[in-house]
Formats: sequence, C-alpha cells, structure tokens
Amino acid sequence: MPHDNELKPDMPIEYISNLSIDAEQWAILEPLVQSASSSVKILNQLLTVETESSAIFTLGKV
Repeated sequence: MPHDNELKPDMPIEYISNLSIDAEQWAILEPLVQSASSSVKILNQLLTVETESSAIFTLGKV
C-alpha cells in the first residue's frame, strides 16, 4: 500500500504533529517494519508462484 507523505496546505498542524515520531520511537519500530516488509515480500513471492502455476494448469486443460 503506497503512503502519501506529502504535506497538504489544508492539513492542520496538530494532525501533522500527531503523526510525527522521534528517533527513540523509530528505533523501536524499525525492526518491526523490516520484519513485516520481509514477510510481505515472501508472501508476494508465494502468491505469484501460485497464480502462475494455476494459470499454467488452466492453459494446459484447454
């Protein structure tokens, strides 16, 4: 899922500051982000292989 990191002129400053994290919080979150990213990449590879296998099987039946 893409993230929109652009500031918009109509965004209230309070909203932006609520979304901010500091270095200490990032130090805690970074390993979680990296492990989640790895899991998503692995799942994507599995689903891609499964989809391609299904397509090949379906074409073979035609």
